[in-house]
Amino acid sequence: MKNIEKFFNTIKINFDINRLLKNENQKIAVMYYAENEYGEVLMLERYKEPFAGKLVPPGGKVKDNEEIIEAMKREYMEETGFNLENIELKAFTSEEGPEHYNWILFIFLAKIKKEPLPECNEGILKWINKKHFQKENLTDIDKKIIPYLYDEKDFIYFFEINYDENKKAQIINIQEIKKPYSP
Repeated sequence: MKNIEKFFNTIKINFDINRLLKNENQKIAVMYYAENEYGEVLMLERYKEPFAGKLVPPGGKVKDNEEIIEAMKREYMEETGFNLENIELKAFTSEEGPEHYNWILFIFLAKIKKEPLPECNEGILKWINKKHFQKENLTDIDKKIIPYLYDEKDFIYFFEINYDENKKAQIINIQEIKKPYSP
């Protein structure tokens, strides 16, 4: 939890991190909705759980004692081979449910240049037009969260999420956090 506390201090967000911890099975992870110059977002059709067969943004687990920002750079490079630009924290979650569905997740928006997609050992990378997100094979929870990620409000969102035994997600709480001013 020290890496989360340090990250919040770095980006000047005042949040009680104890609210994130729901159970001892939660893992810390990062994910990125990286949009190219054509309005397409790089997504990954996952090979395995969580969300096998679904399109999700690239990302992954934060290693023990790894800083959130370092994990962010490492995970995206490992899965895509691409560098991100204009990275912005847009949301974070505290999630609990069955195995593979217990997370403290940081969700970022970023810009990326469209390039041919490399192979990825996590799944198949695909460019998806963000105007068509709701028609794509996205996860139930991503379809619920995406409207908040792309709104015009000047907030970072905190979501508390529960998954039932069928891995169906329910948002039980949403908190808007005013973005800190940066000159």
